[in-house]
Amino acid sequence: MDLVERWIYNPPAPPKRTRDRPMKVLALGMSRSGTESLSRALRILGYDHVFHGFEMWQNTPMLWRSWAMLGRRKWGNAGTADGKTGITREDFDNLLGHCEAITDQPGTLFAPELIAAYPEAKVILNRRDVDSWYPSLCTVLRPLTTGLFYHVLPWFNADLYWEAQYVRGCLMPFFHGSWEQHGKWVYEQHSATIRGMAPSDRFLEWTVEDGWEPLCRFLEKDVPTEEFPNGNTVDNALDAHNNNVDKCVASAVRNLTISVVCVGVAVAYGLGGHRVEWQQWAYSLNFRESINNLL
Repeated sequence: MDLVERWIYNPPAPPKRTRDRPMKVLALGMSRSGTESLSRALRILGYDHVFHGFEMWQNTPMLWRSWAMLGRRKWGNAGTADGKTGITREDFDNLLGHCEAITDQPGTLFAPELIAAYPEAKVILNRRDVDSWYPSLCTVLRPLTTGLFYHVLPWFNADLYWEAQYVRGCLMPFFHGSWEQHGKWVYEQHSATIRGMAPSDRFLEWTVEDGWEPLCRFLEKDVPTEEFPNGNTVDNALDAHNNNVDKCVASAVRNLTISVVCVGVAVAYGLGGHRVEWQQWAYSLNFRESINNLL
């Protein structure tokens, strides 16, 4: 499979970053818990650059492969002998060296490694009531991880292939095989992990409803005069994804169509050749008329 990925599913790699500014904020709450609103808030407060999960598909080239490969190191068989991932600050700097803050996926999935890599950063656990968070997450992920989009089209476009590999190699193991079956307890376990790992003097547990005041106090920033940003609905999240992968989907559909046509032509040609062979055999046995009726 490695050879196939290198030869067929080999999109351009994003340029390696170098750390040119300190990592200041790790917002490690799960997707659909105010991550997009928080990312906008951090930008308003002056953080540059704030990495958010939307950049996975908005970046050119897309970032799926880079993070999927880290996922294989964390959950696959490429880890170290002692069970540790071996993911280092340098690995993250290669992807996030231009960032002062990170929210949403894929950072959430690598929260322990990020906290260890950037011990000087402040940590925010952005939370949401689990019973409202769970259906929101499932509604976003379901259309992106089922049906033709997930099971067929990735084989016909490199970016879609690596998006599917990210789902299989990062999201699936993070949720122990299924977010629909295990989402709620994984959510609570993740929150407990962050609480346990983050230094108490650099840790804030926060919700969108808390707004500016506790966030600005924690970050030692003045409270802006504008309202706190919000409004990333399920439809907005899906539209943001779909609008950026439309070209990939169109490419995959084109390649799928070409493949189907080629296979159809080959099958038709093969059947045509067999028809001639059968006719010649029939002629030799003087069954020409009966075989012609069958064919």
